Formats: sequence, C-alpha cells, structure tokens
Amino acid sequence: MDLSTIRKKLQKKDNSHYSAPEELVTDVRLMFWNCAKFNYCGSTEWLFFPLQPDSEVAEAGRCLDELFEDKLKEIYPDRHFPSMQQDDSDSEGVE
Repeated sequence: MDLSTIRKKLQKKDNSHYSAPEELVTDVRLMFWNCAKFNYCGSTEWLFFPLQPDSEVAEAGRCLDELFEDKLKEIYPDRHFPSMQQDDSDSEGVE
C-alpha cells in the first residue's frame, strides 16, 4: 500500500473508492506497517515498541504514524478502529 493508491481510492470516481472510514484507516495502517517492515531492518517492532529508527525514512514513517493515530482519535473520539494484525500486511511486495 502507498499514498498514491490511497489518494486514488479517496476519489469517488474510482471504482474501488473508500465507502467507509474503516477502509481508509486499514489502508493507512497497512502503509505504515509496510514502512516499518521495509525500513527498520525488516522489522515491524516499532509499531509495538519504541525503537531507534535506522534511517530517515523509518523515522518519517514512525512520526507520520503517530500523527495519523493522534488525528484519528481527534476526529473520531468515540470510535474504535481495529488494530492491524501482522498477517494483514502486504505479502512480499508493496502495492
């Protein structure tokens, strides 16, 4: 998953556009999961434990993930979005 795919799916004219906030949240979390997987020495641990990033990309992903989750709580204070499960991530490739 990547930002260009998310942007495309935000447009109503796209056949696979988001029909619910949960779909967007799932894709954004998948994007951050993939960021951790491919930029933290192959690890997604930063999503669960605070680790030192090993690159600028990893640090940017971690910071954006925190910002996204904070804004999500601000926009939907009474709503719970299911957490990503490890097996939900993209398989070998990035979409």
